[in-house]
Amino acid sequence: MDESDHRTSTPEQARELPPGARHYRAYVGNPASYDTTSVAQFTLMTALGLREGHTLLDIGCGSLCGGRLFIPYLLADRYFGIEPEVWLVEDGITHEVGRDLQRMKRPVFRHVSDFSAAAFGVPFDFVLAQSILTHVSRTQLERCLEQVSQSLAPEGLFAASFYDDGETMYEGDAWVYPKFASYSVGYDHYWMVFAREGQAERVSWLGAAAGHPRMVRMLELTRQLNDANREHGMTRRRLEDAELELAALRQDKPEL
Repeated sequence: MDESDHRTSTPEQARELPPGARHYRAYVGNPASYDTTSVAQFTLMTALGLREGHTLLDIGCGSLCGGRLFIPYLLADRYFGIEPEVWLVEDGITHEVGRDLQRMKRPVFRHVSDFSAAAFGVPFDFVLAQSILTHVSRTQLERCLEQVSQSLAPEGLFAASFYDDGETMYEGDAWVYPKFASYSVGYDHYWMVFAREGQAERVSWLGAAAGHPRMVRMLELTRQLNDANREHGMTRRRLEDAELELAALRQDKPEL
């Protein structure tokens, strides 16, 4: 991780920084995709039913990559964020949200690293964890799911992104960043959406592993897309192999 302080760099300059560099756009991921990541989060949550009167908890809200769209959209006192790095939230407000909008919409933040969502004392209609559970240990994962289960409204939804490298299961006990913690289910980068038992099928291996009141996977928004991409990749590799084989045959038999 780049330890140099780039906080005074402009967003244009920050696009050239590596993920993890100390700039509010780079520290949270690829700075070149900061804008599209914002849109992706907002599109996902509104597609799931988020409306202006709902309460939203943004776990690992960082520099308000998603918050810069959620805060103006939601009514006042409806946006909540957990982020241990205070400077990220401050820079996000300064450069992306603005103090006037902060005073108008009154977002609430907790600067903790223990996923203590229940401490807000709010039943959340929606909870979001964008690129957070892609970096956690199993213990942290279970802690996060436990806290969300305690704070999610009866009909609430929890959307979280995960990562699977196709080979390993992360067994470490620490946060890993900018590398990824792999939890293998076969979908590469993928989203899971959880709801309380009784509202969806019982298919959540995460809920079973966490040992808290069961939460179940309701949707896997990118499974079909990832499966299609994987099939496309396999087809492309088979075509490349066939072309190599044909080239070899042509060397043996020039008339082909």
